[in-house]
Amino acid sequence: MKRPFLLAVFAVLTTSPSLCSHIITDCGGSYVSFSGQSTNSIDITQVPGGSILLSITAINIQPLPVGVVLTKLIRREADDVIVPCLDGFSGSCQIDLCDFMINYPELISIPVAGCPIPPASYVFNSNLVFNELWLPVNGNLQNATYNMRYELKIEQEVVGCFTLPIILSTDGV
Repeated sequence: MKRPFLLAVFAVLTTSPSLCSHIITDCGGSYVSFSGQSTNSIDITQVPGGSILLSITAINIQPLPVGVVLTKLIRREADDVIVPCLDGFSGSCQIDLCDFMINYPELISIPVAGCPIPPASYVFNSNLVFNELWLPVNGNLQNATYNMRYELKIEQEVVGCFTLPIILSTDGV
């Protein structure tokens, strides 16, 4: 069974003033720039069962060829614990972006069927669902801040990158 993963690339949502949000920070790259935010009705996401709405815009100035790798690194700030990779795409993993677009079109709705991805502005909405029981890595999470870093790479060159802080908790679970 195909499982959603912690990837939400490229989206824009209209945010209600009552929602909490975190700004997506572009961390550089030679082809793709990112902007956007996460929105949620509460600032702390419960694990399992919580979710975060992501809205991201990606603008690529050059075609993204076959072989683009998405590297996700999810790190807990308090002790630098890295969330492990599960099922090849949940957690801190490396994913072939073109292969992912073909096999999971419902999770990353790019209006192209595969690579190369032509230069354009792409807007995406995604809902990150935190249902994995393994997420409380090394014990109970009580309002733990995680930094999620997503890099698009061609060979070893970072062609696009963004980061997003999130707060997860298993308190009360």
